[in-house]
Amino acid sequence: MGAGAAILGQDELGLETRLMLRAAQLYYRLHLTQGQVGERLGVSRFKVGRLLDRALRESAVRIEIVHPDVRLVELEDGLVGRFGLRSAVVVDVPPTASAADQELLARERVAGAAAAHLTALRPTGAIGVSWGRTMLEVAAHLRPGWTVASEIVQLNGAMSRSARPTRAQEVVEQFGLTSGAAIQLMPAPAIVGSPELREALERDASVGETLAAARSAQTAVFSMGVLGAESVHVASGFIGEPDLAALADAGAVGDVLGRFLSLDGHIALPSLDRRTIGLPLEELCAKALTVGVAAGPGRGPIALAALRSGCVNVMVTDEETAVWVLSHE
Repeated sequence: MGAGAAILGQDELGLETRLMLRAAQLYYRLHLTQGQVGERLGVSRFKVGRLLDRALRESAVRIEIVHPDVRLVELEDGLVGRFGLRSAVVVDVPPTASAADQELLARERVAGAAAAHLTALRPTGAIGVSWGRTMLEVAAHLRPGWTVASEIVQLNGAMSRSARPTRAQEVVEQFGLTSGAAIQLMPAPAIVGSPELREALERDASVGETLAAARSAQTAVFSMGVLGAESVHVASGFIGEPDLAALADAGAVGDVLGRFLSLDGHIALPSLDRRTIGLPLEELCAKALTVGVAAGPGRGPIALAALRSGCVNVMVTDEETAVWVLSHE
């Protein structure tokens, strides 16, 4: 009696396994719906779902995604999951013969992806923008009608103190031209000599009105700069050797809107930050949509710092930067 029951149980188990395999064959090979599979096998749709789940669980069926871009999707999902982002876009950048070419190619590909993602997001109302080489490239990739905005506002000062122009006005104008929005520039340097001078300039109507508009904008689009001789703030004369050395000693890894951050996401040198004209970091972090763009070699540390600060909820970057961020978080 007992032996017969054991044999019957094994037979039933074998029948259930065969039923599972038939369900998997019909669903995955012949592409029938779960309802059609149930009709063919004489079981409920709910039963079919359980059989298919078992097939996956026991590796009777293996689903493999083999498209080469799957690694980029995994990186995007990793960034979203790790940092609680609204979305992330990661692009691949093929290797080039030189570091300079790699920088240019990364900037072009990431900027194109950022422009496309902004078009998909279609932010409205007032949009605040930063300046720099990457933002100039993003602006160049925007197409008319990408969104309907009421105003494009410059988020931080940019009047150059050297012979090299910042081209901030071009960024704001191109964002405005392609969206049909009015523009508002910030006629002030990025960094001045003292906190008192910064306060005086921000009280002036020409700067204060733009700063107020920057505070009101619920969308911000900005790039992330590295620390060093290649920084646009160094090239534009805002930061000299003493400030550069002090930032390095303080652990700064780069900047967002001229706010230099340490790897933990905090302001690295408060004394310099008090001389910086533009939207403060905490007010940037409070906005509803903050699109951070990091492009090119060496951006991993500032991308991670910006993510840790909480000032980014949409990240657009290259594969190398994304890998660095996820491996160091």
